[in-house]
Amino acid sequence: MIASFLGKHAVTELTAKQVKDLLGPSTGYYDYDEYPAYLVGPRAVTTEYGHGYLWVFITDKNSGKVREVILVPPVPDKQS
Repeated sequence: MIASFLGKHAVTELTAKQVKDLLGPSTGYYDYDEYPAYLVGPRAVTTEYGHGYLWVFITDKNSGKVREVILVPPVPDKQS
């Protein structure tokens, strides 16, 4: 899901509203209501945000555009 979405969309050109239009209402919460956030991945991953990874679209408060996308917790690098 994440790889497909990122492959199809230039995320930093999207606004928070556009992300929500594409993915639906947020299913998680991260710092501010303005940041679209979604619980994704295996339920075996548990964080303070719920079961699964929290996929967060950090947005600029003035423009509403996505500045960066993060996963909480970070996905470990297989090379490490």
